[in-house]
Amino acid sequence: MNQYLATKWRRKKSALLIASLVISSLTMTSAGSTGPRLPVNAGPPVVTTIALRAEVNSFLGKELAAHLGDIKTLDPPPDRVIGALTAGEYSWGTFMRALAAYADTTGQRELAGRDIAKWVGKIGLIEAKAGGKAFSQLYAALALRHFGRDLKTNALWLSLKPEEQTAWRSLLNPERFYDPHTNKVINLPENYLGVAARIASIGYQLRISTDRNFLDRLLDRAAVPFTSGAIYADDAPPTGRYDRYSNEYARYVWEAAEESGRKDLLEKLRPSLTRQMRLWWDLVSEDGYGYNWGRSQGIVSYLDTPEIAGFLAMHPEFRPAPLADIAAHYFQAWHYLRSDYRALSSFAKTLSVRPASGLYVRAHYVSLCRLRQGRSRASQITCRRHMAFRVLPRPWSKFIRRSHLLSNWKMVAQSLPPTVRT
Repeated sequence: MNQYLATKWRRKKSALLIASLVISSLTMTSAGSTGPRLPVNAGPPVVTTIALRAEVNSFLGKELAAHLGDIKTLDPPPDRVIGALTAGEYSWGTFMRALAAYADTTGQRELAGRDIAKWVGKIGLIEAKAGGKAFSQLYAALALRHFGRDLKTNALWLSLKPEEQTAWRSLLNPERFYDPHTNKVINLPENYLGVAARIASIGYQLRISTDRNFLDRLLDRAAVPFTSGAIYADDAPPTGRYDRYSNEYARYVWEAAEESGRKDLLEKLRPSLTRQMRLWWDLVSEDGYGYNWGRSQGIVSYLDTPEIAGFLAMHPEFRPAPLADIAAHYFQAWHYLRSDYRALSSFAKTLSVRPASGLYVRAHYVSLCRLRQGRSRASQITCRRHMAFRVLPRPWSKFIRRSHLLSNWKMVAQSLPPTVRT
């Protein structure tokens, strides 16, 4: 095993020489600054924070504006955006989180001539009425918090009428998929207890809910896999199923306990997260691919890397390597996700000539998409938090996924030095 790890480390160092990331000045320089770029030289290549920020903001600004601009009304909500179906289980929830994160990170309040807070509020009403649950509810909670933790000054909350605020409160109630009487999630895998815990903790933090007993009981239940002596969460007891969701589950419970001031749970969670982050670091590929087995392989394993990097930026005690090295994998994952994305300007021209050409699904998904088209939501191609969809034109599906990466740059940026050499 030691020889394997040594070989992997040499390969990792070689890959990191290709690209390293400097992003601490995201929070140190103004949003409009362009700044100098580091010249290319014989030393290890680096990417400046300013250059990456400009790339990310430009990409997300243009793509979000194109999507938002194509939505003429939300009453009723459109069946398609840029020609793509919006019937995915988490489609609207993911999109509202992306808009809110963009507004929070860039400081912009308008996009495509629309007030972002008001439109996010309206999208939340779609989810509330449609019975959105689980990750859609989590995205709604996060979106609301992006506009401020005090509802008295929260632009989204203030844009809602009293009856609309009531609808939003119902959307942020985890009882849509969690039964407090049995203390179990309803027809979902065990890891969804972590999702419920995060929704409840954010709701309590924002004073959407004031029931502390409900929150504590849910937190205690969600933490059971890690407080009972286990390192990894079994997602399908008693049969046994261990994959990437164990890491996500532990992170979610940690964040919920942290936001709720449950130091007792944090201490019990610490051994699991420490070990799980080491495992992730041993397995992550040079191009940022996180997990090579279990559920949600493919693009989701690239999306895991920025999320984990963001978590490690905020929690240095769990870092299995220097943050500069972790950030380099973040950069690699971003560029993989970005490399095969077709800009909407090009897509629109193609779509106007040949509508069927809107299907740009990666090769390893194509047969799966065809097999699952028309089945229940539970069997849609991607059932995790970023978006569940059938066969969708690529810009909507892949753009929505990539836009979720935005909120993690801030977290990584706050912990990095001005320059990084890998």
